[in-house]
Amino acid sequence: MRKYLLILLIALTSCWSQEGARAPLPGIVGPRGEVLVVCSDEVWAGEVGDSLRSALQRPYPVLPQMHMENYEPMFDIVRKPLEEFNKFWKPHRNVIIIDIADRKDTQTPSFKFYKAKYAMGQTYVEGKATNQHDLALIISDRAQELEAHIHSKELKRSAGVSKLSTDEAVERDVLEAIGVNMIVPKGSYPLELDSGFVWLDRQQTRLKGSNNHDVQQGIFIHSEPYTGPEQFSLKYLLDRRDAVTATRVHGPTEGSFMSVERRMLPTYEEISFNGKIAAEIRGLWRMENDFMGGPFYSLTTYDEASSSLITVEGYTYAPYFDKREYMREIEGLVKSSSIHR
Repeated sequence: MRKYLLILLIALTSCWSQEGARAPLPGIVGPRGEVLVVCSDEVWAGEVGDSLRSALQRPYPVLPQMHMENYEPMFDIVRKPLEEFNKFWKPHRNVIIIDIADRKDTQTPSFKFYKAKYAMGQTYVEGKATNQHDLALIISDRAQELEAHIHSKELKRSAGVSKLSTDEAVERDVLEAIGVNMIVPKGSYPLELDSGFVWLDRQQTRLKGSNNHDVQQGIFIHSEPYTGPEQFSLKYLLDRRDAVTATRVHGPTEGSFMSVERRMLPTYEEISFNGKIAAEIRGLWRMENDFMGGPFYSLTTYDEASSSLITVEGYTYAPYFDKREYMREIEGLVKSSSIHR
């Protein structure tokens, strides 16, 4: 009995504040995609502030306005001085504390990541140095790591929220039809569902100003026999996507169909996904013979058990709204998928 009580005690204390308060941590607060930077006015206006803005606010890939002045950044930044970092702000979802001072613990410049310091699931980063220049160099060197870390946490949070309200019946239908298990949020309806192609459609209404506007999100799952490594090239995957959507994904106008927008070249990266190499593509889609378009995110993997190439991808159509968080939601859903054939 004592053994089980000890295990329970350890589990509970693992969620307690790192400040030593013997109370469970609260949940995170703050809008999706927001980062709170805590530093002085001087630091924010100096080299460290420049390095943080450069690391956190590059354009989100690949969205329609990414090459324009009004692009959507990877993250929104809120800056507060240390004296305002109170109990209201401490549980924020993403916190970066900058400490420039001449003390024993700042002699060696550092930029460290912590888990759940003031809230469950929180990203907490501390940067320390005796001067701005040394810390700015470290932040610049680790900019990609910082961006990837926060983005990954935001994806997991988004998927976690979606998992709170899923359509289990549709999830089972998708698994039975094409052998892919994934989170399917409530309100998603299968427009096509067979062993070669699945199309899930999710329609939502969002308020902007005094008017309601529709937001459409969709998930495609399709497969084909694997014949060789050339199937993992960007050109092949884009051509294959166009071939599938030309016959399967039609728009509201007669003769309209979805295709890849080639005037802005999609990005391609090979990543590790579920222990395998996957082809990750971010791009824009358009509706031929119509006026619809938006971003898409695609992930293609090889399934050894069925000797097949499996693609899970999603898209957003939200002409009246920013697309960043809708696409983070799509990416989180796509990355919740696993193959069971």
